[in-house]
Amino acid sequence: MKRIGKTYCLPITKLTVLCAAIGIVLLGACRDPFEPEVTETDLGILVVEGFIETNGEESKIILSRTAPVGQSSQFSKETRASVRLNSESGETWFFEEKNMGEYSLTATLDNNTRYRLEINSAGGRQYLSEWMQPVVSPEIGELGFIRDQNGVEIYVSTQGNEAAQYFLWTYEEHWIFRPAVRTVFKYNPETKDVEPRRDDERIDLCWNSNVFPKIILQNAARFENNTILQRELVRIRPNDERLMQRYSILVKQRAINQETYDFWEILRRNSDDIGGIFSPLPSLIRSNIEPISNPEETVIGFVSIGQSASKRIYIDNADVAPWPVTIEDYKFCRMETDTILVANYSSAFGSGQRLPAAPVMVETTTIGFYPVRRDCADCTLRGSNVKPEFWED
Repeated sequence: MKRIGKTYCLPITKLTVLCAAIGIVLLGACRDPFEPEVTETDLGILVVEGFIETNGEESKIILSRTAPVGQSSQFSKETRASVRLNSESGETWFFEEKNMGEYSLTATLDNNTRYRLEINSAGGRQYLSEWMQPVVSPEIGELGFIRDQNGVEIYVSTQGNEAAQYFLWTYEEHWIFRPAVRTVFKYNPETKDVEPRRDDERIDLCWNSNVFPKIILQNAARFENNTILQRELVRIRPNDERLMQRYSILVKQRAINQETYDFWEILRRNSDDIGGIFSPLPSLIRSNIEPISNPEETVIGFVSIGQSASKRIYIDNADVAPWPVTIEDYKFCRMETDTILVANYSSAFGSGQRLPAAPVMVETTTIGFYPVRRDCADCTLRGSNVKPEFWED
C-alpha cells in the first residue's frame, strides 16, 4: 500500500476500484490539506525601487517595508526618510517626499560621473547604494504596431552599442472608453427637472489607464550589430476595450548595465514562472543597496541611473477596424423601455441609481425620459472623465 498524507490507498490493481469508491465517499480524502507553518514575525525588510534620470526628467525613489504574512497589505510605506544623491565629485542633491514613501528629484546630472544614493530612515538607520555609472540609452528607433488574427502587437526596435547592450522597457497605456448606454442628461434635485450636462460633467466618455505593466528586457548583444527588431511590448487581444476609440502608449527605454539586467531578469522569472521547480528562489535576488547601520539587515531592490529615451504613439479604432468591443461590466446593460414621466422624476432619479437616458417626445414636447441604471451609463465608475494633459485628439 502507498501512504498519501494520513490515508492509505491500494496499488493500481483491480482492487483500486475499492479505494476509488472510498475516496468518493470521503470527498477526495486521499489527500490532506497542507498547512505550512508560517511565521508572523514582522521582518520589516526595506524595499527600494527607482531609476535616477540624468537628463532633467523627474526621478522617483519608492521606499517601503515588508509586512507580516496575513496582513491585508504586503508593504508599508517608508515615510519621513532623508534621501539624497551624492556624486563622486562631492555634489549632493536632495529628494523631496511628494507622496507617502515616494521621493522625487528633478536635476540634470553629468553622465561621466559616478553617483551613490544615500537613505537615512526616520528611525535612524542608514543605507548606501553601490557607486553607479550612468548609462545613456540610444533613441528608440521605431515604436509601431501590427494587426493580425491574434489582435494587435505593439513593438519597439532599437540599436544598441558597446556602452548600451542591455535594455529595460516600461510603458504607460491610456485609452478612451464609453459606457454601454450613453446619456448627456442629468437630474437636478434643486429644480426637480432633467437638464443637459456641462462638458465637465460628461459621463459618456472616459479615459482608463494601465501604469503597472510587466517587466520587458532584452540583451542586444544576442543580435547582429546589437540591433533589436520589433521586440513585442504589448499584445492586445481581439475585443479588448483599449481599442474601442483611441489608445495611447508611452514607452520609456532604459539602457542598463549587466548587473541591473540580471536583477530584473531574476525578478521577471519569479513573477512569470511562479511555482516552477526551475524558478530562481527570491533569496537569489541581490540588491545594490547596503545596510550601513546593521550589516546583518536585508534590503530588497535595485537602483540604477542613466539617461532614458521615450516615445509615444496613438492608435485609433479605424486603424485596426473591424474591432468589436466586449466589456464584461456592461454585458447585461440595456436602456429601460418604461417611460419616467415628469411628475415621477424625483422618485425615479433622486437616488442617483438610475439616470435619464433618452427623452420621450410627443411631437415637440418632452413628456419624460427612458431610464438606465447608473452603472451602465456612468463611465466615471470605471475611469476618469478628465482628459490627460498629454492627450492629443
